[in-house]
Amino acid sequence: MNEHDARQVLLVRALETTEGADAFSDDDRRHASKAALEMARWRAGERKEALSPAGFLAQRAQLLSDRLAERQPKLLHATQLLRWPAWIGVVLPLAAMLLGILSEQIADRGRVNLLAFPLLVIVLWNLVAYVLLAVKAMGVGQGQLPRISRWLGSTAARRAGALGRSGKAFLAFVGDYTRRTASLHGARLARVLHLSAALFAIGAIAALYVRGLVFEYRVGWESTFLSAATVQRWLALLLAPASTVTGLATPSLAEVEALRFSSTVPGAPAARWIHLYAASVGLLVVLPRLALAAIAALRAQRRAQRVAIDLNEPYFRRLLGGLSTAPARLRVLPYSYTPDEAVVDGVRAVARQLLGDDTEVVLRPTIAFGEEERAGAGLQAQDEQVALTFVLVSLAATPEHETHGTLLTQLAQALGQAPALLVDESAYRRRLGVGGEARLAERRDAWRAFCQTHGTAMASLDLTALDQQARDALDRDLAPALRAPVVA
Repeated sequence: MNEHDARQVLLVRALETTEGADAFSDDDRRHASKAALEMARWRAGERKEALSPAGFLAQRAQLLSDRLAERQPKLLHATQLLRWPAWIGVVLPLAAMLLGILSEQIADRGRVNLLAFPLLVIVLWNLVAYVLLAVKAMGVGQGQLPRISRWLGSTAARRAGALGRSGKAFLAFVGDYTRRTASLHGARLARVLHLSAALFAIGAIAALYVRGLVFEYRVGWESTFLSAATVQRWLALLLAPASTVTGLATPSLAEVEALRFSSTVPGAPAARWIHLYAASVGLLVVLPRLALAAIAALRAQRRAQRVAIDLNEPYFRRLLGGLSTAPARLRVLPYSYTPDEAVVDGVRAVARQLLGDDTEVVLRPTIAFGEEERAGAGLQAQDEQVALTFVLVSLAATPEHETHGTLLTQLAQALGQAPALLVDESAYRRRLGVGGEARLAERRDAWRAFCQTHGTAMASLDLTALDQQARDALDRDLAPALRAPVVA
């Protein structure tokens, strides 16, 4: 999914899932889903391709964003905060070049110290930067992205106050979007910084050559601690690549000795040294930085077209439930428990919460106690419409490895994967009455320990009273049992 579509999809998601946002009516949602589905199917037919989940989500978000533009234009305007300012990619590099031109000032044009040559500082600074980049590439350090995220978060918090009921949703959107696009903005930032470093160096070189037309630079060296031999070795090492490219020889020990500043040695003409240092900057700074900027630009371009959206997230699962030609099915296998109508209605609500409004519940006959060995008989393992199989039990029962464990093993063999466990608390809660929360918690813990042992996803809730907390628990606890692709 490209960056624009992802931004709209995540904004709509935040507005639909944040309590109290009230940005869209039920009619808005139904109309957007229906129209987007028709459009996605039409496009798939035109292109003779499979129906695109990403296309459906993007089209639906676009339709709802159009509604938002009419009702809450301030909110859409606030989302511009997250758009990458393209001008930074032009202004910052040009400013860096200007800074390089202005900073390339040699105070004493009569005496230029080879050991403090301005271009030498640029080379050494960039060599240190390469080391830091290599360390970061190995996973050490977090760079500037956390600071940028904190700045965006604080800026969004200030704007959220003016957005009324949508303010909380806007903050959720900002956090979600910045997390998902951190690598994209990191690549963009890297491109700008590498290009700026290259242009800073180019500006410094250009300024040095221009001033050299009207001023005479004379070079030499002086040091309290370094000998001529040491200086010669370091200069030969540093300037070797430039010497190979330009054909200008690196200094011999005798030349270095002769260049030591003294009362009788005013220094030598600097043209040769300017050429060597400029070539060194070009080879060690400009070319690597331009190459790194190009690599970062390619990464940014690729990531801008492939913002990952995990369709296994509950919100997207529910929306995409209507994409298939036939409704998804939730298969329920009661074990040693006969659910009443209120519990069955709760199961239907669970199905809608997990897989969308069109989900069909397939309630199988109750598996009697003692029938665990034959529990998998008649079950179709490769039923593509069955998105999830539940074993429905009552919290009043105590988990037993000999019975419940055998049941799960037989079902896993028949289905090719372990079913999830849905534990209904309603009957046990009524039996315990007021003050039974401690007993309920103990029994839940026993079932969780049992499911962990058997590697089975589980949700425990009162199926006759599904509140928002219970729905959140469903999304959290049963996500491992559901599988969906990642759209990029």
